[in-house]
Amino acid sequence: MRAATLYVLVQLIAYGLDIGTFALLVERLGTAPLPANICAKGVAGCFAFCTHRYVTFGGAAEAGVGGQALRYVLLLAANSLASSALLVLFLHAMTSLVVAKIAADVILIAVSFSLSKWVVFRSAQPRREN
Repeated sequence: MRAATLYVLVQLIAYGLDIGTFALLVERLGTAPLPANICAKGVAGCFAFCTHRYVTFGGAAEAGVGGQALRYVLLLAANSLASSALLVLFLHAMTSLVVAKIAADVILIAVSFSLSKWVVFRSAQPRREN
């Protein structure tokens, strides 16, 4: 329960970075929604990886950072693609880009937590002696 609570708190902060970057790129700089979404996910992802590694899943920080970083980048890429696909779908029914983005991302929270916990930041398994 502690990890889930920390995950949500960290994700709220990361989501502030995500939605803030998205809004800045789309509304102030005129960037198209899909590239802005991918960029915003990257900014938030860098923050979230470091914070989850050392705070949320602190016990898993003993595992190799390289493997975790690779798995996190793959999860972030999959999440970005899924979020972008949902964003495109929701834009057919909604006029607000930001509301459509939030709706798409909320759907993916539980999936992201589960994959972060069980795939990205899993504890290193001890080797068996023969």
